[in-house]
Amino acid sequence: MVRVGDREVALWRVGGIVYAIDNICPHQHTPAMHAAMLEGIYVTCRMHGWTFSLENGLEKSGNGRIRIYGVHVEGDDICIEEPKASR
Repeated sequence: MVRVGDREVALWRVGGIVYAIDNICPHQHTPAMHAAMLEGIYVTCRMHGWTFSLENGLEKSGNGRIRIYGVHVEGDDICIEEPKASR
């Protein structure tokens, strides 16, 4: 988990790709996504079991969504972009 301005962002590296999502689970606004359980490209909030795709932020089963951020790596630095707009 890192701070970007006033936001907490959870970072995940899967298959060599770095993903960034809000650290706050949208279900009950719990700041715990950095400690979520990882399975493939999905993370599951340990508090309430909601599961989200790291690629697009969509809930695996349901209509929830978590904010995702664009990421690019420059050497040893991870650069996090502004949040991607919801579709």
